[in-house]
Amino acid sequence: MKDFLTRQIHTIVGSAVAPVEAAGNRLVGMVVRIASIAGVAVVALVAMLICLSIALDLWLTDIASPIVAALGVAGFYFVVAVICFILLMARSTKAEASAQPPRLAETAKTDTRLSANIEETISPFVEILRQTGLKREEVAVRLAAEATKQLGPLGLVGLALTVGFLCERAIDARCK
Repeated sequence: MKDFLTRQIHTIVGSAVAPVEAAGNRLVGMVVRIASIAGVAVVALVAMLICLSIALDLWLTDIASPIVAALGVAGFYFVVAVICFILLMARSTKAEASAQPPRLAETAKTDTRLSANIEETISPFVEILRQTGLKREEVAVRLAAEATKQLGPLGLVGLALTVGFLCERAIDARCK
């Protein structure tokens, strides 16, 4: 009987997971493709900077001594690094200052809509459970709805993945 139930669960779960797995494979393939192209671009940029640095050093060596040329190239890169650091700090402080209040308001609005949507979705099920006298199940559905409201969509997906993994491990351990 256990083997039959296990096969049925694997069949149901497998058919439900197949589209998600296919989408995940496509996403991973796209991410790998983009990352490899970006990696090639970064390597090309580094090679270009090395060649430009050598050319600048050779040109400055003709004008001044080799030590002055090396110091000139290093100073150039130091100035570029300082400018980039200053721009990065200015953008991050400006972005943090301007982005926080709208995000809080948007999150509150989304949470309110999400809570209303959850209540609207579970109300028929809760009513059926109340009419049939299944108090424990009604409490479980209400607790699950509250947990969903508090966790949010992303946290709920993470929780579902964790619980699914643990349940699968428990089912496999019992079958062996």
